Amino acid sequence: MSDSPHVSAELSRDLNLFHVIMMGMGMMIGAGVFLGIGITTHGAGPGGLLLTFALNGCVALFSAMSYAELSSAIPRAGGAYNFARVAFGRGTSFLAGWMEWFASSVAGAMYAVTFSMYTLEYLGAVEGMRWLPCDHPVALKGVALAVALFFIYINYRGASETGKAGAVITLGQTLFMVVLGVLGVVTALREPSRLANFRPFLPNGWAALLVTMGFTYVAFEGFEVIAQAGDEAIDPKRNIPKAMLYSVLFVTIIYVFVSFSTIVAVEPGAAGVGDEPWRWIGSHGEKGFYRAIGQSGVPYSGLLLTLAVIFSSTSALNATIYSATRASYALGRDRMLPAFFSRISPKRKTPYIALVFTAGIVLIVALLPVKDVASSASIMFLFLFFLVNLCVIKIRRNMADELHYGFLMPLFPLLPILAIAAQALLAVWLVHMSFVAWIVAPVWVLLGVALFQGYSKSRAVPTADEIHVFEEQEAPDTGNGGCRLMVGVANPQSTLSLVLSAQRLCQAKDARVELLHMVPVPDQVPLTDAERYMNPGREAMVEAMLYLAPSSPSARRCATAATWRAAS
Repeated sequence: MSDSPHVSAELSRDLNLFHVIMMGMGMMIGAGVFLGIGITTHGAGPGGLLLTFALNGCVALFSAMSYAELSSAIPRAGGAYNFARVAFGRGTSFLAGWMEWFASSVAGAMYAVTFSMYTLEYLGAVEGMRWLPCDHPVALKGVALAVALFFIYINYRGASETGKAGAVITLGQTLFMVVLGVLGVVTALREPSRLANFRPFLPNGWAALLVTMGFTYVAFEGFEVIAQAGDEAIDPKRNIPKAMLYSVLFVTIIYVFVSFSTIVAVEPGAAGVGDEPWRWIGSHGEKGFYRAIGQSGVPYSGLLLTLAVIFSSTSALNATIYSATRASYALGRDRMLPAFFSRISPKRKTPYIALVFTAGIVLIVALLPVKDVASSASIMFLFLFFLVNLCVIKIRRNMADELHYGFLMPLFPLLPILAIAAQALLAVWLVHMSFVAWIVAPVWVLLGVALFQGYSKSRAVPTADEIHVFEEQEAPDTGNGGCRLMVGVANPQSTLSLVLSAQRLCQAKDARVELLHMVPVPDQVPLTDAERYMNPGREAMVEAMLYLAPSSPSARRCATAATWRAAS
């Protein structure tokens, strides 16, 4: 069987709107929010915690609109990779896919480790289970690898199984998060004095929000995984944009309510807490959320929180593996990576080779300290969203009448411009969280540049977005048996010498002659303006048809001119 994915198999299209929404929410409601609440409270205060998630939700919504517009017009697996290829050409698109693959894979490893850490910590505190070596590093890594392998297998089973498993898990985690938020509201209604926990509202000023927003922004990047489902979603032009916007709105509301619940859960003056509960929460860092919920007095709060973290980390792990696999599949499909990356299992209809390489990254990184590398993933996601917002501006300006949109964002281009400015600022301020991340990220990007120049540039194949049929002339069938002879008009000056040979073959075989002329069009020129590039080729084709017509009437059957988007 051929290795070509265009011949052997295609991805199955069986994800409905509910599955895709759950996939995006599962990616966003990940362990990052639990780890980030305590650190954010320490850095920005109780009010800063609420504002961090609320403002990040607004920035994410602006970018989600850009993703929704482009995904409705270009509903294919690959997400930012496809958008960048249409807008800026092959070089930029390769880097987009390359960064997307790395960032999603590393995020998956982080979620696997988080699942292991919280699960073992809870088991170690349960009576009758303390004999387990829950605090041993080998146990931590072993459980992380085991859960990663399980969800790698779920992804191999296929998009339907991936979507269904993710939907069930996400429903579970969302239920726990909603319960925690409701409990916080009930506590504030019963004891209004708990609202004093929000004073001072912004003890470290507004500038502190830049650091905390940059640190927690990764908790909002899950809508990106929805763009990867373009080849497998039912009615993608409608469902993909809806899923992106709904998931961001739902998750932002959940984050704000859970943050509110965390602050009011701690009673001022309790043993060891002091008069400012937010300082006590922040002092526990990444465990601040766990400590605060433990002070809430809710029965089985430790179990409830552990289950919430387990559900969130596993659903995010499932979604990140899916996203990373589709990013590398898209690179292989267009020969940016070796062709075997695009092989699809005939039985499962999944890109199994791309999944194997993604699994390798996830499993290797899960064995390493991932804090700084995960920060690199956050920076790359910010870079990706920055790039996508640039893409939506360029594509709408230059190619609006060449694409069929299922969604158009309002207030264009104000929203993508605001998102670009915010993401650039947050990416710069991430250096205060991890200097190592600003070493890892450029190294990965430079490796991608070298790979593109040495391998991908000369092997990438044109995509449907780069080829546009300009005009076609065809006569009725003359009953010649379907024999066709194609003449490529590469150089109009040599057309007549080519048709001399074509004339002899046409007479011998009574063949149908097709003339084809491909015209390269620069990236900065929209295909609708390609008319002025067509004249030399059109004149040569008309001259050739006039020359062939007297001796071979069937030569008039077809003449096609096409424009080709020149590769950058």
